[in-house]
Amino acid sequence: MATVQSLKKKLQTIRSTVKITGAMKTAFTVKFSKLSSVYAEYGKYADEYLRLYETYRSEFNSVFPAGNPDAPCCYVVITSNKGMCGGFNNELLYYFTKNKIDGIVVSCGKKGTEYLDRKNIKTEKSFIFDDVPTYEQVKELFDYICSLLSDGKISSVKTVYPEYVNMMKQRPVTKDLFCYDGCAEEEEAPIFVPDRETVIKNTAEKIFMCVLYKRVIETALGAQAATLTSMRSAYDTACEYSEKLETEMNRKRQSQVTADVIESSSEFAKRGDM
Repeated sequence: MATVQSLKKKLQTIRSTVKITGAMKTAFTVKFSKLSSVYAEYGKYADEYLRLYETYRSEFNSVFPAGNPDAPCCYVVITSNKGMCGGFNNELLYYFTKNKIDGIVVSCGKKGTEYLDRKNIKTEKSFIFDDVPTYEQVKELFDYICSLLSDGKISSVKTVYPEYVNMMKQRPVTKDLFCYDGCAEEEEAPIFVPDRETVIKNTAEKIFMCVLYKRVIETALGAQAATLTSMRSAYDTACEYSEKLETEMNRKRQSQVTADVIESSSEFAKRGDM
């Protein structure tokens, strides 16, 4: 049976855990808020680009043609750099390895790179982004993908990432980066300056880069959401356990005091009889 002293030591340990998890919960709340703001602001920008893409789909797709249809597909696997986010990375990586078709793999994120190395899945190249990925960092990835495509080393590009649904839900998906079919009707005939070909070429790169950057941001946001959820759960569990230990310790103390009083009373009564 646990003594008051042992319970006191446990309580001190749990209270330390409460402080640590509380501090981490606060830190990840700030990071999540920052990423949420970035995602919300960039989402409006991305939506406008995607609306433009739907109007001139076939022309934008022609800027990045599948030059070598016999080449393998390139899979861009996007994970987080850190753990502490529950099954966030494991779910995505299990999904990828289970459904993977032979092709070139480009890894983004430390967790994905480490996992693929353990599974002996060769990665063509690895990229590491900040907790809040910058446009310049993702641009390096985009330029590398474009170089593989132009050199005829790949036939298509698929991004494997956790699509952000809400704070409690992120689902693994595989989506094409460049689409080669489908054509939407133009709503109007705008004027292109200096000419149509130049505008389409320059805009196409921005559109597909925008799509890739949004998916990287989604992954980062999902990772922070999953981490924040884990920290909240750990903090709440630690607080609950701390309260239980404190209650148990107080009961032990009360029982001990009561026993001491009864013992003292008995001794006093014996002396009175004498």
